[in-house]
Amino acid sequence: MMLLDNPSLKLVRDIQVFDLIWNNTADAIFTIGHDGAIIDANPAFEALFGWNVEEIKGLSFPPFFSHITKEEHQEILLQLRKGKKFPYVVSKRKHKDGIVLDIIASYQPINNQEILAIGMYKNFTEQMKIQRKLQASEDTYRTLVESLPVAIIVQQHEKMVFANSAGLKIFGKNRLKDIIGKSLWDFVFSKEKEKIKEKFNRILEQKNTSVSISDEFTTNDGKVICGEIKVNYIEYKGEPSIQILIQDISEKRNYEAQLEYLAFHDPLTGLRNRRKFTDIVKGAIKKVEKTNEKIAIMYIDLDHFKSINDTLGHNVGDEFLQHFAIRLKSCVRKNDELCRIGGDEFLVLLNNLTNYEQIKKIAERMHSTFKAPYSIDKKTFDVTSSIGISVYPEHGLNERLLISHADQALYRAKENRNRFVFYS
Repeated sequence: MMLLDNPSLKLVRDIQVFDLIWNNTADAIFTIGHDGAIIDANPAFEALFGWNVEEIKGLSFPPFFSHITKEEHQEILLQLRKGKKFPYVVSKRKHKDGIVLDIIASYQPINNQEILAIGMYKNFTEQMKIQRKLQASEDTYRTLVESLPVAIIVQQHEKMVFANSAGLKIFGKNRLKDIIGKSLWDFVFSKEKEKIKEKFNRILEQKNTSVSISDEFTTNDGKVICGEIKVNYIEYKGEPSIQILIQDISEKRNYEAQLEYLAFHDPLTGLRNRRKFTDIVKGAIKKVEKTNEKIAIMYIDLDHFKSINDTLGHNVGDEFLQHFAIRLKSCVRKNDELCRIGGDEFLVLLNNLTNYEQIKKIAERMHSTFKAPYSIDKKTFDVTSSIGISVYPEHGLNERLLISHADQALYRAKENRNRFVFYS
Protein backbone atom coordinates (compact mmCIF):
# COMPACT_ATOMS: atom_id res chain seq x y z
CA MET A 1 0.00 0.00 0.00
CA MET A 2 1.35 3.41 -0.99
CA LEU A 3 1.38 6.04 1.74
CA LEU A 4 0.15 9.60 1.32
CA ASP A 5 2.95 12.05 0.51
CA ASN A 6 3.85 14.76 3.00
CA PRO A 7 2.03 17.56 1.07
CA SER A 8 -1.23 15.57 1.26
CA LEU A 9 -0.87 15.05 4.99
CA LYS A 10 -0.01 18.74 5.45
CA LEU A 11 -3.16 19.76 3.58
CA VAL A 12 -5.32 17.68 5.93
CA ARG A 13 -3.62 19.32 8.91
CA ASP A 14 -4.13 22.81 7.38
CA ILE A 15 -7.88 22.20 7.07
CA GLN A 16 -8.03 20.97 10.67
CA VAL A 17 -6.12 24.06 11.84
CA PHE A 18 -8.54 26.31 9.92
CA ASP A 19 -11.55 24.70 11.64
CA LEU A 20 -9.82 24.97 15.02
CA ILE A 21 -9.07 28.67 14.55
CA TRP A 22 -12.58 29.45 13.24
CA ASN A 23 -14.29 27.89 16.24
CA ASN A 24 -11.87 28.82 19.02
CA THR A 25 -10.20 32.16 18.22
CA ALA A 26 -11.17 35.19 20.28
CA ASP A 27 -11.26 37.29 17.10
CA ALA A 28 -14.55 37.81 15.26
CA ILE A 29 -14.32 36.27 11.77
CA PHE A 30 -16.89 36.45 8.98
CA THR A 31 -17.01 35.57 5.30
CA ILE A 32 -18.21 37.91 2.55
CA GLY A 33 -19.74 36.75 -0.73
CA HIS A 34 -19.03 38.21 -4.16
CA ASP A 35 -22.20 40.32 -3.89
CA GLY A 36 -20.89 41.88 -0.69
CA ALA A 37 -23.34 39.99 1.53
CA ILE A 38 -22.41 38.20 4.76
CA ILE A 39 -22.16 34.42 4.24
CA ASP A 40 -21.19 33.17 7.69
CA ALA A 41 -19.65 34.24 11.01
CA ASN A 42 -17.81 32.38 13.73
CA PRO A 43 -18.91 32.00 17.38
CA ALA A 44 -16.59 34.82 18.51
CA PHE A 45 -18.43 37.19 16.17
CA GLU A 46 -21.75 36.46 17.88
CA ALA A 47 -20.13 36.87 21.29
CA LEU A 48 -18.56 40.23 20.39
CA PHE A 49 -21.49 41.90 18.63
CA GLY A 50 -24.55 40.09 19.98
CA TRP A 51 -25.89 39.44 16.48
CA ASN A 52 -26.95 35.89 15.68
CA VAL A 53 -25.48 34.65 12.40
CA GLU A 54 -28.96 34.11 10.95
CA GLU A 55 -29.82 37.77 11.66
CA ILE A 56 -26.99 39.13 9.50
CA LYS A 57 -26.60 36.39 6.90
CA GLY A 58 -27.32 37.70 3.40
CA LEU A 59 -27.09 41.38 4.41
CA SER A 60 -24.92 43.57 2.17
CA PHE A 61 -24.75 46.41 4.70
CA PRO A 62 -25.29 44.82 8.13
CA PRO A 63 -26.35 46.91 11.14
CA PHE A 64 -23.01 46.65 12.93
CA PHE A 65 -21.54 48.96 10.24
CA SER A 66 -22.31 52.07 12.30
CA HIS A 67 -19.32 54.27 11.44
CA ILE A 68 -18.90 53.55 7.76
CA THR A 69 -21.02 54.69 4.83
CA LYS A 70 -22.39 52.41 2.13
CA GLU A 71 -20.11 54.16 -0.36
CA GLU A 72 -17.04 53.49 1.78
CA HIS A 73 -18.08 49.86 2.18
CA GLN A 74 -18.53 49.48 -1.58
CA GLU A 75 -15.05 50.92 -2.14
CA ILE A 76 -13.58 48.31 0.23
CA LEU A 77 -15.41 45.55 -1.68
CA LEU A 78 -14.10 46.94 -4.98
CA GLN A 79 -10.52 46.86 -3.72
CA LEU A 80 -10.98 43.33 -2.35
CA ARG A 81 -12.18 42.20 -5.78
CA LYS A 82 -8.92 43.58 -7.16
CA GLY A 83 -7.00 41.46 -4.65
CA LYS A 84 -6.02 44.25 -2.25
CA LYS A 85 -5.53 43.29 1.39
CA PHE A 86 -6.59 45.48 4.33
CA PRO A 87 -4.28 44.21 7.08
CA TYR A 88 -4.75 46.83 9.83
CA VAL A 89 -7.65 49.29 9.99
CA VAL A 90 -8.66 50.94 13.26
CA SER A 91 -12.40 51.58 13.12
CA LYS A 92 -15.67 51.39 15.06
CA ARG A 93 -18.58 48.94 14.91
CA LYS A 94 -21.88 48.76 16.80
CA HIS A 95 -23.06 46.05 19.19
CA LYS A 96 -26.64 44.87 18.88
CA ASP A 97 -27.41 46.75 22.13
CA GLY A 98 -26.18 50.01 20.57
CA ILE A 99 -22.78 50.09 22.29
CA VAL A 100 -20.01 51.38 20.01
CA LEU A 101 -16.90 49.19 19.97
CA ASP A 102 -13.40 50.13 18.88
CA ILE A 103 -12.04 47.39 16.67
CA ILE A 104 -9.03 46.54 14.55
CA ALA A 105 -10.38 45.32 11.22
CA SER A 106 -8.54 43.32 8.59
CA TYR A 107 -9.85 41.99 5.29
CA GLN A 108 -8.20 39.17 3.36
CA PRO A 109 -9.29 38.63 -0.29
CA ILE A 110 -9.99 34.99 -1.09
CA ASN A 111 -11.85 35.23 -4.43
CA ASN A 112 -12.73 31.58 -4.76
CA GLN A 113 -16.01 30.30 -6.18
CA GLU A 114 -18.11 31.28 -3.15
CA ILE A 115 -16.11 33.66 -0.99
CA LEU A 116 -14.87 37.12 -1.94
CA ALA A 117 -13.06 37.81 1.32
CA ILE A 118 -12.71 37.03 4.99
CA GLY A 119 -13.06 39.80 7.57
CA MET A 120 -11.45 39.68 11.00
CA TYR A 121 -12.30 42.04 13.88
CA LYS A 122 -10.25 42.31 17.05
CA ASN A 123 -11.96 44.06 19.95
CA PHE A 124 -9.76 47.04 20.79
CA THR A 125 -12.29 48.93 22.89
CA GLU A 126 -10.50 48.68 26.20
CA GLN A 127 -7.13 49.40 24.63
CA MET A 128 -8.52 52.51 22.91
CA LYS A 129 -9.99 53.73 26.19
CA ILE A 130 -6.56 53.34 27.68
CA GLN A 131 -4.91 55.10 24.76
CA ARG A 132 -7.19 58.12 25.17
CA LYS A 133 -5.90 58.53 28.71
CA LEU A 134 -2.22 58.43 27.81
CA GLN A 135 -1.74 62.11 28.60
CA ALA A 136 -1.96 61.30 32.33
CA SER A 137 1.06 61.05 34.60
CA GLU A 138 3.91 58.64 33.97
CA ASP A 139 2.85 56.38 36.84
CA THR A 140 -0.73 56.22 35.56
CA TYR A 141 0.53 55.61 32.05
CA ARG A 142 2.74 52.73 33.18
CA THR A 143 -0.12 51.14 35.11
CA LEU A 144 -2.48 51.36 32.15
CA VAL A 145 -0.17 49.92 29.49
CA GLU A 146 1.85 47.43 31.49
CA SER A 147 -0.72 44.63 31.35
CA LEU A 148 -1.57 45.07 27.67
CA PRO A 149 -0.55 42.23 25.33
CA VAL A 150 0.41 44.79 22.67
CA ALA A 151 4.02 46.04 22.79
CA ILE A 152 4.07 49.77 23.62
CA ILE A 153 7.23 51.85 23.29
CA VAL A 154 7.74 55.59 23.81
CA GLN A 155 10.55 57.29 21.95
CA GLN A 156 12.04 60.79 22.32
CA HIS A 157 14.83 62.20 20.14
CA GLU A 158 15.18 58.76 18.51
CA LYS A 159 15.88 57.16 21.90
CA MET A 160 13.52 54.90 23.85
CA VAL A 161 12.32 56.25 27.19
CA PHE A 162 9.69 53.64 28.01
CA ALA A 163 8.53 50.15 27.07
CA ASN A 164 5.93 47.93 28.67
CA SER A 165 6.51 44.24 29.42
CA ALA A 166 5.33 43.16 25.96
CA GLY A 167 7.74 45.67 24.42
CA LEU A 168 10.66 44.36 26.46
CA LYS A 169 9.74 40.83 25.42
CA ILE A 170 10.08 41.73 21.74
CA PHE A 171 13.64 42.91 22.40
CA GLY A 172 14.43 39.84 24.49
CA LYS A 173 14.92 41.96 27.63
CA ASN A 174 13.49 41.77 31.14
CA ARG A 175 14.49 45.14 32.58
CA LEU A 176 13.55 48.63 31.43
CA LYS A 177 17.07 49.93 32.06
CA ASP A 178 18.38 47.57 29.37
CA ILE A 179 16.65 49.62 26.65
CA ILE A 180 16.37 53.16 28.08
CA GLY A 181 18.45 55.65 26.09
CA LYS A 182 18.96 53.25 23.21
CA SER A 183 17.49 53.33 19.73
CA LEU A 184 14.76 50.97 18.60
CA TRP A 185 17.10 50.01 15.77
CA ASP A 186 19.72 48.75 18.23
CA PHE A 187 17.44 45.76 18.79
CA VAL A 188 15.61 45.15 15.51
CA PHE A 189 16.40 45.24 11.80
CA SER A 190 14.11 46.18 8.91
CA LYS A 191 14.77 46.72 5.22
CA GLU A 192 12.36 49.67 5.46
CA LYS A 193 14.24 51.30 8.35
CA GLU A 194 14.88 54.67 6.65
CA LYS A 195 11.28 55.01 5.41
CA ILE A 196 9.93 54.19 8.86
CA LYS A 197 12.25 56.75 10.47
CA GLU A 198 10.92 59.39 8.05
CA LYS A 199 7.37 58.61 9.16
CA PHE A 200 8.39 58.91 12.81
CA ASN A 201 9.89 62.37 12.15
CA ARG A 202 6.79 63.50 10.24
CA ILE A 203 4.57 62.60 13.20
CA LEU A 204 6.77 64.66 15.53
CA GLU A 205 6.59 67.62 13.16
CA GLN A 206 2.81 67.53 12.64
CA LYS A 207 2.01 66.51 16.24
CA ASN A 208 -1.56 65.34 15.56
CA THR A 209 -1.12 62.57 13.03
CA SER A 210 -0.80 58.82 13.29
CA VAL A 211 0.33 56.16 10.84
CA SER A 212 -0.09 52.41 10.50
CA ILE A 213 2.79 50.29 9.24
CA SER A 214 3.00 46.60 8.36
CA ASP A 215 6.52 45.22 8.23
CA GLU A 216 8.79 42.31 9.10
CA PHE A 217 11.43 42.87 11.76
CA THR A 218 14.36 40.67 12.69
CA THR A 219 15.54 40.82 16.29
CA ASN A 220 19.17 40.47 17.35
CA ASP A 221 18.60 36.82 18.23
CA GLY A 222 17.30 36.08 14.72
CA LYS A 223 13.58 35.94 15.47
CA VAL A 224 11.38 37.26 12.63
CA ILE A 225 8.36 39.29 13.74
CA CYS A 226 5.50 40.15 11.40
CA GLY A 227 4.42 43.40 12.99
CA GLU A 228 1.42 45.67 12.62
CA ILE A 229 2.50 49.01 14.03
CA LYS A 230 0.45 52.01 15.07
CA VAL A 231 2.47 55.18 15.67
CA ASN A 232 1.05 58.41 17.11
CA TYR A 233 2.17 61.64 18.78
CA ILE A 234 1.99 62.05 22.58
CA GLU A 235 3.63 64.16 25.23
CA TYR A 236 5.57 62.09 27.72
CA LYS A 237 6.91 63.92 30.78
CA GLY A 238 6.03 67.12 28.98
CA GLU A 239 8.25 66.30 26.00
CA PRO A 240 7.14 65.69 22.38
CA SER A 241 7.28 61.93 21.88
CA ILE A 242 6.04 59.18 19.63
CA GLN A 243 4.19 56.18 20.94
CA ILE A 244 4.75 52.95 19.03
CA LEU A 245 2.27 50.07 19.36
CA ILE A 246 3.54 46.79 17.91
CA GLN A 247 1.33 43.75 17.51
CA ASP A 248 3.01 40.50 16.48
CA ILE A 249 0.76 39.05 13.77
CA SER A 250 2.99 36.15 12.72
CA GLU A 251 0.27 33.64 13.64
CA LYS A 252 -2.32 35.67 11.74
CA ARG A 253 -0.05 35.78 8.66
CA ASN A 254 0.32 32.02 8.78
CA TYR A 255 -3.47 31.70 9.00
CA GLU A 256 -3.92 34.00 6.00
CA ALA A 257 -1.37 31.97 4.04
CA GLN A 258 -3.36 28.82 4.80
CA LEU A 259 -6.55 30.51 3.59
CA GLU A 260 -4.85 31.61 0.38
CA TYR A 261 -3.52 28.09 -0.20
CA LEU A 262 -6.97 26.57 0.25
CA ALA A 263 -8.45 29.13 -2.15
CA PHE A 264 -6.20 28.08 -5.04
CA HIS A 265 -5.61 24.37 -4.52
CA ASP A 266 -7.61 21.16 -4.74
CA PRO A 267 -8.09 19.97 -1.14
CA LEU A 268 -7.76 16.26 -2.02
CA THR A 269 -4.57 16.21 -4.11
CA GLY A 270 -2.94 19.54 -3.30
CA LEU A 271 -2.76 20.39 -7.03
CA ARG A 272 -3.89 23.72 -8.43
CA ASN A 273 -7.63 24.20 -8.85
CA ARG A 274 -9.16 25.26 -12.16
CA ARG A 275 -9.43 28.96 -11.32
CA LYS A 276 -5.74 29.29 -10.46
CA PHE A 277 -4.70 27.06 -13.36
CA THR A 278 -6.61 29.23 -15.84
CA ASP A 279 -4.82 32.33 -14.56
CA ILE A 280 -1.46 30.56 -14.91
CA VAL A 281 -2.23 29.56 -18.52
CA LYS A 282 -3.22 33.15 -19.28
CA GLY A 283 0.15 34.33 -17.95
CA ALA A 284 2.03 31.63 -19.89
CA ILE A 285 0.40 32.77 -23.14
CA LYS A 286 1.56 36.36 -22.54
CA LYS A 287 5.13 35.13 -22.06
CA VAL A 288 5.29 33.08 -25.28
CA GLU A 289 3.53 35.71 -27.42
CA LYS A 290 6.92 37.39 -27.85
CA THR A 291 8.88 34.19 -28.55
CA ASN A 292 8.77 31.25 -30.92
CA GLU A 293 8.08 28.82 -28.10
CA LYS A 294 4.94 26.76 -27.69
CA ILE A 295 2.88 25.69 -24.72
CA ALA A 296 0.54 22.71 -24.57
CA ILE A 297 -2.54 21.80 -22.56
CA MET A 298 -3.16 18.16 -21.65
CA TYR A 299 -6.67 17.18 -20.60
CA ILE A 300 -6.46 13.83 -18.76
CA ASP A 301 -9.32 11.50 -17.86
CA LEU A 302 -8.96 8.14 -16.08
CA ASP A 303 -10.51 5.21 -17.91
CA HIS A 304 -13.22 3.36 -15.94
CA PHE A 305 -12.48 5.23 -12.71
CA LYS A 306 -16.17 5.04 -11.79
CA SER A 307 -15.86 1.29 -11.31
CA ILE A 308 -13.28 1.86 -8.53
CA ASN A 309 -15.70 4.03 -6.59
CA ASP A 310 -18.58 1.64 -7.24
CA THR A 311 -16.75 -1.56 -6.25
CA LEU A 312 -14.16 -0.41 -3.69
CA GLY A 313 -15.80 2.68 -2.22
CA HIS A 314 -15.10 6.40 -2.27
CA ASN A 315 -12.34 6.23 0.34
CA VAL A 316 -10.27 3.97 -1.90
CA GLY A 317 -11.20 6.16 -4.86
CA ASP A 318 -9.96 9.29 -3.10
CA GLU A 319 -6.72 7.62 -2.06
CA PHE A 320 -6.21 6.40 -5.61
CA LEU A 321 -6.59 9.97 -6.93
CA GLN A 322 -3.91 11.11 -4.48
CA HIS A 323 -1.55 8.38 -5.70
CA PHE A 324 -2.36 9.26 -9.31
CA ALA A 325 -1.53 12.93 -8.64
CA ILE A 326 1.88 11.87 -7.28
CA ARG A 327 2.57 9.82 -10.42
CA LEU A 328 1.39 12.68 -12.63
CA LYS A 329 3.79 15.04 -10.86
CA SER A 330 6.67 12.64 -11.52
CA CYS A 331 6.02 12.76 -15.28
CA VAL A 332 6.38 16.50 -15.82
CA ARG A 333 9.14 19.07 -15.43
CA LYS A 334 9.57 21.59 -12.62
CA ASN A 335 8.29 24.48 -14.76
CA ASP A 336 5.08 22.67 -15.80
CA GLU A 337 1.77 23.16 -13.96
CA LEU A 338 -0.79 20.59 -12.76
CA CYS A 339 -4.47 20.94 -11.96
CA ARG A 340 -7.29 18.73 -10.76
CA ILE A 341 -10.58 19.95 -12.21
CA GLY A 342 -12.69 17.56 -10.18
CA GLY A 343 -13.64 13.89 -10.20
CA ASP A 344 -11.05 12.01 -12.25
CA GLU A 345 -10.18 14.88 -14.62
CA PHE A 346 -6.81 16.62 -14.59
CA LEU A 347 -5.12 19.38 -16.60
CA VAL A 348 -1.43 19.86 -17.36
CA LEU A 349 0.31 22.95 -18.74
CA LEU A 350 3.57 22.17 -20.54
CA ASN A 351 5.84 25.22 -20.83
CA ASN A 352 8.90 26.09 -22.92
CA LEU A 353 8.23 23.77 -25.85
CA THR A 354 9.80 24.00 -29.30
CA ASN A 355 8.32 20.97 -31.09
CA TYR A 356 5.65 18.28 -30.93
CA GLU A 357 8.16 15.51 -30.18
CA GLN A 358 8.68 16.94 -26.69
CA ILE A 359 4.94 16.70 -26.05
CA LYS A 360 4.73 13.14 -27.40
CA LYS A 361 7.59 11.98 -25.16
CA ILE A 362 5.89 13.39 -22.07
CA ALA A 363 2.55 11.82 -23.06
CA GLU A 364 4.23 8.44 -23.64
CA ARG A 365 5.99 8.71 -20.27
CA MET A 366 2.63 9.39 -18.65
CA HIS A 367 1.01 6.31 -20.19
CA SER A 368 3.95 4.16 -19.13
CA THR A 369 3.82 5.53 -15.57
CA PHE A 370 0.04 5.41 -15.19
CA LYS A 371 -0.39 1.80 -16.34
CA ALA A 372 1.78 0.36 -13.54
CA PRO A 373 -0.45 -1.47 -11.01
CA TYR A 374 -1.81 0.44 -8.01
CA SER A 375 -1.91 -1.16 -4.56
CA ILE A 376 -4.36 0.42 -2.12
CA ASP A 377 -5.98 -1.06 0.96
CA LYS A 378 -4.48 -4.49 0.15
CA LYS A 379 -6.09 -4.39 -3.29
CA THR A 380 -4.17 -4.23 -6.56
CA PHE A 381 -5.66 -2.93 -9.79
CA ASP A 382 -4.71 -1.34 -13.12
CA VAL A 383 -6.05 1.95 -14.44
CA THR A 384 -5.31 3.48 -17.83
CA SER A 385 -5.87 7.04 -18.98
CA SER A 386 -6.91 9.01 -22.03
CA ILE A 387 -5.28 12.33 -22.91
CA GLY A 388 -6.40 15.15 -25.19
CA ILE A 389 -3.78 17.71 -26.21
CA SER A 390 -3.96 21.24 -27.63
CA VAL A 391 -0.97 23.40 -28.56
CA TYR A 392 -0.49 27.16 -28.57
CA PRO A 393 -0.68 28.94 -30.96
CA GLU A 394 -1.93 26.36 -33.49
CA HIS A 395 -5.05 25.30 -31.55
CA GLY A 396 -6.06 28.52 -29.84
CA LEU A 397 -4.80 31.96 -28.87
CA ASN A 398 -6.36 32.14 -25.42
CA GLU A 399 -6.69 29.90 -22.38
CA ARG A 400 -10.41 29.25 -22.93
CA LEU A 401 -9.92 27.86 -26.45
CA LEU A 402 -6.85 25.82 -25.52
CA ILE A 403 -8.63 24.07 -22.65
CA SER A 404 -11.79 23.57 -24.71
CA HIS A 405 -9.87 22.10 -27.65
CA ALA A 406 -7.89 19.79 -25.37
CA ASP A 407 -11.25 18.60 -23.99
CA GLN A 408 -12.47 17.90 -27.53
CA ALA A 409 -9.29 15.95 -28.28
CA LEU A 410 -9.86 13.97 -25.07
CA TYR A 411 -13.33 13.01 -26.31
CA ARG A 412 -11.72 11.45 -29.40
CA ALA A 413 -9.02 9.75 -27.31
CA LYS A 414 -11.68 8.07 -25.16
CA GLU A 415 -13.25 6.41 -28.21
CA ASN A 416 -10.51 3.75 -27.98
CA ARG A 417 -9.12 4.71 -24.54
CA ASN A 418 -5.57 4.43 -23.20
CA ARG A 419 -4.11 6.78 -25.80
CA PHE A 420 -3.37 10.45 -26.45
CA VAL A 421 -4.78 12.54 -29.29
CA PHE A 422 -3.86 16.02 -30.53
CA TYR A 423 -6.65 18.45 -31.37
CA SER A 424 -7.35 18.71 -35.09
